[in-house]
Amino acid sequence: MPLSFPPIRRAAAAGLARPAAAGAQLIPALPVPAAVPDPVQVVTQVTGAVPDPVGGVITQSTGDVGGIVEGASGALPGDVQQTVGQVLGGGLGQLPTGTVDQLLGPIGLPGLDGSNGVAGGTGYVVLPDGSILLDARPPVTKVKVLSKLRQVGGTGKLRLQISSDEPSVIAMGGTIRPGIRRKLATSKARAEPYSRTPIRFPAVVLAYRKAGALTVTIKFSRAAQKTLNRARNARTSVALVAVDVARNQLSRNVKTTVKR
Repeated sequence: MPLSFPPIRRAAAAGLARPAAAGAQLIPALPVPAAVPDPVQVVTQVTGAVPDPVGGVITQSTGDVGGIVEGASGALPGDVQQTVGQVLGGGLGQLPTGTVDQLLGPIGLPGLDGSNGVAGGTGYVVLPDGSILLDARPPVTKVKVLSKLRQVGGTGKLRLQISSDEPSVIAMGGTIRPGIRRKLATSKARAEPYSRTPIRFPAVVLAYRKAGALTVTIKFSRAAQKTLNRARNARTSVALVAVDVARNQLSRNVKTTVKR
């Protein structure tokens, strides 16, 4: 007796059997539903003490495509924060499936599986003609430093622009390393200690409801600000893990020189 397939499986089998058109591009599985409510976990500002004697913390995110993700109690769950930190630090290759679901779900971007958008899966869409569109490409991300080092030294704030080309979440963290100390005018300033130890800012997760950019502001401690003000230049190292609604993810580290 010949085997029979449900409509979706039959369409999937037929679609996968056909060769892909030359030069065809992968298409995102499904758009984010417009009816998804705007959850309270997406915020634009985080408060907290800046660690001393050196250190920084991301205090603000601006833009109309999303914001910083927080948990219901004001921070990401401890296990999620720990896992994100391990991936950003190179201890893990990718975020586990469970952690991805914990990041996507609370912000109204559940992982998509199949034409009905069921949470958790590879993400595909069966079109009316039976063809299948697969999303197997992770988000394309960009990092741009918006501040000059003299501005960082004067205000204690560094502004970074983080962009994604599709609905996604991006976990980010990193350091800024002061360069060679510049020539200072007074003997007192020249005599003060100077360190080129990287200044760390803890990880946060950014939510993107659509393609676009968010500007994050990093506030440094007074000691870190003073050190950066004495530097001739600095080097930022930003670790990113980007995940889209089809659970495609990509880890990368972006290094940029910050000039005066």
